Amino acid sequence: MNLPKTDFAMRANLPESEPKRLAKWEEEHIYEQVLEKNKDGKPFILHDGPPYANGPIHIGHAFNKILKDFVNKSHAQRGFFTPYVPGWDCHGQPIEHMVEKTLGPDKMAKIDQPTLRRLCREWAEKYVDVQRECRWRRPGRGGGKPSAPVRRRASWSRWGHCWRWLSRAG
Repeated sequence: MNLPKTDFAMRANLPESEPKRLAKWEEEHIYEQVLEKNKDGKPFILHDGPPYANGPIHIGHAFNKILKDFVNKSHAQRGFFTPYVPGWDCHGQPIEHMVEKTLGPDKMAKIDQPTLRRLCREWAEKYVDVQRECRWRRPGRGGGKPSAPVRRRASWSRWGHCWRWLSRAG
């Protein structure tokens, strides 16, 4: 075989090289530079159809964020202004269901509405942070090896300015 000589590594060594690349992007503020470069471009706003903050992330969350990251990056490469603000749905039945499941039917039957709302709020706030920073595990493989945090999977985002759909009423 007649292959060219190169310094490029024959193996990607992704577990070693990816964290270095992502650290460089963060250190050099690549996302902010792209936004600045495209600030006068036509806006492309991808509204984050939110996941519920009702437990640890799973493959569906990762797939959702990866697709959104791909769409935003491809539009940014075409000159669109693409600010992306991730968000979470922090109310509703999925969160109440997880609180009910944790408490059990006996305690749930005795709980008053203000206490239930407080517990749901605490659950939602906890799992926004867990989903943003935690590592998901591949099911069916003894828990599997932890994967990358959602934040790392969709690294071009305003992670410091996430929105949460969480009403203070009641």
